[in-house]
Amino acid sequence: MFINVEKVNKVIQEMQLEDSWIFTTLMENTADSIYVKDRECRLWLINRKMALSLNVSDPSEVYGKTDKELFGKEFGERTMQNDLQVMETGQPIIGLIERYINSEGESNWTSTTKFPLRDDRGEIIGLLGITRDINELKDSEMEYKWLATHDPLTSLANRYLLNDRIEQAIFRAKRDNELFALLFIDLNSFKEINDIAGHDVGDQYLINLASILTENLRTTDTVVRYGGDEFVVLLDGIKKIEDSALVAKKLSKKIRDETDPQDHTVTAAIGICVFPQNGQTPEALIKAADQAMYECKKLNLQYKFA
Repeated sequence: MFINVEKVNKVIQEMQLEDSWIFTTLMENTADSIYVKDRECRLWLINRKMALSLNVSDPSEVYGKTDKELFGKEFGERTMQNDLQVMETGQPIIGLIERYINSEGESNWTSTTKFPLRDDRGEIIGLLGITRDINELKDSEMEYKWLATHDPLTSLANRYLLNDRIEQAIFRAKRDNELFALLFIDLNSFKEINDIAGHDVGDQYLINLASILTENLRTTDTVVRYGGDEFVVLLDGIKKIEDSALVAKKLSKKIRDETDPQDHTVTAAIGICVFPQNGQTPEALIKAADQAMYECKKLNLQYKFA
């Protein structure tokens, strides 16, 4: 497609930038991708950074092309909707977070701002877009989110994520008319491992135990390190209350069979509560399972229902 360079230059001059050298310097030296599109969402102009991102040596190679041609139908249609919104309403889009997945399955996160471009009569003739790569920021955000919801020692979910998972389980149980159970697990004699063998050995025991619990449950279940030597298991979508007892027996045996390098044996007290019989909220269910666990310890039982 033939691009009228004089028309492009005229658009740039009409962008209310009194000093055109500022725009030129910005275009050529910024780390952001900058581009100009016409009313049909075709590229009129791109800067050096965007050319590098598109892997083209000559920016004019992509002039006249749309995002659908460059990035594929799904992403292209999404950006076209945003472009048309800016040009039809005259309102900018500021800091739009977008995710593009390339043909190799790699994700690229960006933050994009788009402004309408007007001619000397005030009519909108296109838009100016500025897109910034935020992959590192997004990676950090995902890392912070993971740290906020997981135990750093065992990599299991923590109590904050547990509340969210219980809320989801409540929704599904009501929708599908099913049950789910919480198993509150407290380790007996774990303190002896720390006192006799040291905290490093104790930490390794907890890491090993986390793997054992996870390996002996379904992928739909959630294993949580609630704190110290306490764990919680969310058994989602069980058919019968008795199913939770079978799992408790199985986990109790696995815990008893797991020893530290100095042959210390640990047992567990497991309190069980079931939705909806023992509570209707995450807080009520956790409390019921916790109380059942303490009664289990007192009575020296393997497990006990709330």
